[in-house]
Amino acid sequence: MPEMVHGESEAERAVIDSLRLAIVLSVVILALEAVGAYFSRSLSVTVDAVHDVPDILAFAISLSVLRATEKGANDTFTFGAHRLEVFAGLLNAALVLGTGAVFGYEALAAIVTRTTFAGPVVAVWVLAVALPTLALRTVNMLSLTRVPGRPRDLNLKGVILHMASDLAITAALLGTGAVLLVDPAASMADPAAALLIAAVLVYESLPLFRDGWEVLTERTPRHLSIDAILAAARRDPRVTEVHDLHVWAVCPTLVCMTAHVGVRDMSVREGMEVVESLRRTMEREFGILHATFQVEAGAG
Repeated sequence: MPEMVHGESEAERAVIDSLRLAIVLSVVILALEAVGAYFSRSLSVTVDAVHDVPDILAFAISLSVLRATEKGANDTFTFGAHRLEVFAGLLNAALVLGTGAVFGYEALAAIVTRTTFAGPVVAVWVLAVALPTLALRTVNMLSLTRVPGRPRDLNLKGVILHMASDLAITAALLGTGAVLLVDPAASMADPAAALLIAAVLVYESLPLFRDGWEVLTERTPRHLSIDAILAAARRDPRVTEVHDLHVWAVCPTLVCMTAHVGVRDMSVREGMEVVESLRRTMEREFGILHATFQVEAGAG
């Protein structure tokens, strides 16, 4: 049986089920918006329809990564496939950034030239697409955010961020449809909404690039303080010094640390008790599940 590296459980399986649902619903949304984009002649609906494609790919990538990490560690990948979560997050970010950049340019060009994308926008079709899309995306969001006990790793964080921005995008579509329904002459509302959607896509990609870069460069996780970790270790009266401390993340939910710990002269059994105490402290106070300590007796 493969060794589970950290925290995979019933909550993990619930995330996988929710991702499967997200893929199915996203395919339905893509079909709705493809039809709506054709009949509405709306740039904003077209942007969102095209954006559905990298969304589906992102969900599929995330599902594949979670299924890979579910298998645990092996002799070839001793930490399991958790680093794939980081690459999935980066790929998701790249897909969304590319979509936002391309259609942001198209929307800006339409605003500057004051031209419509493919003729007069049919507001009724925009609303006919936006309303069911809002309902389906709300179901998508709730299915993941209600999963209990799942740490918000970079992979899942990327998926939830996709869903949150998708709800904002749908709200923009509803607003555009309402404006054009009231005032058909307000033709620039559609490319303006498309530009807003593109900006949301670009913005949502940036934190994922940053987080992925920090994991790959083995930066100390942002939520952890080296000084606080040292202070917690030194609270143990048996510890005389701590040095050569390293803290990094294999993926955002798998934080590791190593340290050399000086203790007074003591038996091997007492040294192991110190190590176990320090491990519990690191897990309880900092969420570090893989802490390795090298005990140096007679130090200090």
